[in-house]
Amino acid sequence: MMKTKYQILIAALAAYAEGHAAEVMPGDYEQYPANATIGLLYYQNMATNDLYANGTKIGSDYKVIGNLGVARLLHVYQLNDQSTVAPQFLLPFGQLRSKESAANFGKASGVGDLTLALPLKFSLNDSKDTLSSAVYLTIPTGSYNKNNALNIGANRWKYDFQGAYIKHFTPKFALDITGDIVLYGNNNEYGTNSYKLKTNNSYEFQVMGRYMPSPITSFGIGLGYIWGAENTVNGLPQNDDIKTTNIRLYASHFFGAKDQLQVQVGRDLSVSNGLKEDFHSTLRYAHIF
Repeated sequence: MMKTKYQILIAALAAYAEGHAAEVMPGDYEQYPANATIGLLYYQNMATNDLYANGTKIGSDYKVIGNLGVARLLHVYQLNDQSTVAPQFLLPFGQLRSKESAANFGKASGVGDLTLALPLKFSLNDSKDTLSSAVYLTIPTGSYNKNNALNIGANRWKYDFQGAYIKHFTPKFALDITGDIVLYGNNNEYGTNSYKLKTNNSYEFQVMGRYMPSPITSFGIGLGYIWGAENTVNGLPQNDDIKTTNIRLYASHFFGAKDQLQVQVGRDLSVSNGLKEDFHSTLRYAHIF
């Protein structure tokens, strides 16, 4: 049976906030100073317009505006001369609201799902190349109402296994490569009828090039690709798997020895299913205690 625009949009809205709690930024997998405690605050603004199904645009003016923040805190422990571990938490919060063709789906606000993370970083050589791995565990603590199409929380557990490699070609040029596999728990209260929502694994690949004219300033450009995550509702496959390509531009600068500001802007280049972002931005402030 062919799905209606309404059904496709419901699925897209239900998944929107879950995919935007946090995003890897250039330099995230550099080695941080041992014994440092680092606090980070993110502000993300996103806006969608077009709605896609199986690679075809089926509607315009499907606007969802996101204003989300993420509070993040980590501490760095030195394991040996080459490796560190940095246990941390991430807590999203903010608001999503729909407009124009999607206006009937309202808005959502509140605190999102808490994420606990444990990245391990290994220095490979004197050039500061690193090889890293991380586990992110997302706990369903956030705001969720089964009667709402938009929610800040996802009402399910999520497990993200991430690997990263940073190659420094010269002191001024580096390449960051990250990959993820995400496993989703079930949402047993999906929609007003409390259906069971199951989601297949999703995968993400990011490559980011950096130019660092000085030790305190850097610029970058990156491409990302996300695929998978087909949903099944009460045993019925939705044929809504993701194939999304995006582009990001970055700039960062240290103000003094302990404060950094990083800016990211970008958009989706192509989308197979769901909402296409016309604009995506992140402003991040980091302080080393």
